Amino acid sequence: MVAVVPPSNQPQQPSPTEATVVLPVSVGPVRGHAAPSVLRRLGSIYTSRRTARGRGPATILSIYIVLLLLIPSRIVLPGVGATGTIANVFILASLVWYGVSWLMRRITPARYTRLPRLAMFFFAVAVLLSYIAAARRDSSALESSAADRALIQLVTWFAVVLIATSLREYADLERLLRIFVRCAAVIGAVAILEFLFKTSLTAWMTLPGFSNSGPELITRGDFVRPTSTAANTLELATVMALALPFALQQGFNPVKKGLVRNWLPVAVIAMSAVMTVSRTSVIGLALVFLTLLPTWPAKRLLPTMGALTLGVGFSSVALPGLIGTVVGLFSAMLNGGDNSTNSRTATSAVISQYFDERPWTGRGYGTFLPLMYRYTDNEYLLALVEMGILGVAAVVLVYIVTLHCGGAGRRRFADPARRETGQGFAAGGFVMLVVTATFDTLSFPMVAGLSFLMMGLAGAYLGMARQDQMLRGEPSL
Repeated sequence: MVAVVPPSNQPQQPSPTEATVVLPVSVGPVRGHAAPSVLRRLGSIYTSRRTARGRGPATILSIYIVLLLLIPSRIVLPGVGATGTIANVFILASLVWYGVSWLMRRITPARYTRLPRLAMFFFAVAVLLSYIAAARRDSSALESSAADRALIQLVTWFAVVLIATSLREYADLERLLRIFVRCAAVIGAVAILEFLFKTSLTAWMTLPGFSNSGPELITRGDFVRPTSTAANTLELATVMALALPFALQQGFNPVKKGLVRNWLPVAVIAMSAVMTVSRTSVIGLALVFLTLLPTWPAKRLLPTMGALTLGVGFSSVALPGLIGTVVGLFSAMLNGGDNSTNSRTATSAVISQYFDERPWTGRGYGTFLPLMYRYTDNEYLLALVEMGILGVAAVVLVYIVTLHCGGAGRRRFADPARRETGQGFAAGGFVMLVVTATFDTLSFPMVAGLSFLMMGLAGAYLGMARQDQMLRGEPSL
């Protein structure tokens, strides 16, 4: 509330709940009951402006999540490639808003959120050093253009982390995670329909000024591997694995009661992940449960195991051969008869010559083009070639920071529901740390955007946890 100091001989004392602010204008004497009305109006305007400033980052990120997940990542600006997605265009425009707001001191990073920004800074240094290395060698025109596009992509990821670490309210974080889960459920439902009808449901989508390359659905065994709005089946599988821990957290801790409302997203996300018929999905789901189960109370374990058993049984009956095909993927890999595994092994031997040329800085981020060289299907190998040892360390650091912030925040919160949110971030970081070895994750806009978004949100979560710990009177270490 704002207290106006009237021009009288006897200065009035503000009440203990009022903050004394002298307005820089002459207001003159106020008669009757007009003063309380004016003060309430001024106070409401001041409060609404503060609320609007605080909700800015949450609104930006809400729109970004929707654009990132629901608009097919194959819809891009012509000539820009995967960097020119609608989500990236939007977040670049949002960076201008962030810069202006920061200069006007209307927005600043939240307290205790420095770690994700430091990790992002280290990643940016690795990219810039690789860019210099690309400029110093005899790069082709295609490689030079790819390196320039990589810098644009770096700016978008930096913007995501900056905006995410400006969140201060847990309610905003919770709302963003609900939007993420709902969007993941939507694209999971589309994937299930593509699997059942054996056709792409997003190839027709386009926007003026953008191009859509259109997915080519591939098969494995007797099953079509869906892509939904993702650029690749593996990208879809990874997104589902990242969304599952938060879907489970929201199912166990619902905002509103309702079996369908709270558990349908969990079923859709898990089923669509299995329907990708990929090792990445199985590994991702296994890592999620491996991270979550040890932290759950004992009363949850039996129902969870029962639900998993029913899910596998239903899949075996409704989709004969699906479980056998997925199991066969791992047996073929162990027996050395899997083409994709053999291709990855051959790639490891081929890229050693490129790594030996520039082991620390690499050849240039984004320049190891499949059209000129070959697919790596392993982001760690790709980073080793393009950014060297520093680049691999930077990629690992992004996932480690996500995992650490989730776990450290979980230990500081006292509320069980909020503690489970932290374990969801830890599970996401663990999943990305492992599945990055199965395909080139940062080459796909949806997974790459979510990786840096998760790191920024995990940092904001840790900052909120430390603030909560201090409010309880406990030292924040």
